[in-house]
Amino acid sequence: MQTLSGKTALVTGAGVGIGHAICKTLAAQGAAVIAVARNQQNLAALQNDLPGNNHQYWSIDLASDAGQQQLLQQLEQHSFPHIVVNNLNIPSQKKRLINTTKQDFADSFSVNIDHLFVIMEKVLQFQRAENFGRWVGISSLTAQAGIPGQTIYGAQKSAMEAVFINLAVEEGKYGITSNLVAPGFIDTPSVEARVPKAVSAMLSTTNVLKRAGTPEEVAAAVAFFASPAASYITGIVLPVCGGAQLAWYFS
Repeated sequence: MQTLSGKTALVTGAGVGIGHAICKTLAAQGAAVIAVARNQQNLAALQNDLPGNNHQYWSIDLASDAGQQQLLQQLEQHSFPHIVVNNLNIPSQKKRLINTTKQDFADSFSVNIDHLFVIMEKVLQFQRAENFGRWVGISSLTAQAGIPGQTIYGAQKSAMEAVFINLAVEEGKYGITSNLVAPGFIDTPSVEARVPKAVSAMLSTTNVLKRAGTPEEVAAAVAFFASPAASYITGIVLPVCGGAQLAWYFS
């Protein structure tokens, strides 16, 4: 059932893994997807996986001021989105606090949400006129958990949660909702490339379901928030983590 027919969805960090799965799921629901990623080859692979020819694939570096302005210009030239999914993940330094400088923190704190503030005013104006808007942020359990060396990453996600929750408060009366999905340990190509197999196997068991999640399971939560079925849900952070947030799961 194509519940998002007639809607346009902007997905940042769309190239691989969770972003790729989100684009496929939203497209399957009938949305016209604007997929944004830095890597042109990943976008080409995504293009082969999306049904229909009404999607757009933009290779933009959203870590730069020029790239953020390019995103706004592209949206102005083509179409503003009914749905915004922020899956951008520009890697931050992994440092314990004793080794983290003021500059380390300042350089990375807002890098994954800066582009939202460049496009937000005009996107919200469009969504208000449509009386329909969906904002979905991809957060992480790390925002609420202490993990050695992950202070900057956790702070990035906490900041995004604050932005999206305030967006829910300010824009709800215009038919605009804003929610977040907080994945636990998800089996993605980037995890496979950088996490040793033994560590991955251990992390996969640190939840009550005793397995890693899949990008498609995260994408299903995103698609729900984007759908008309979730029109009375806003301002929440939904864990998609196999119950890793529950106490006493090390059994």
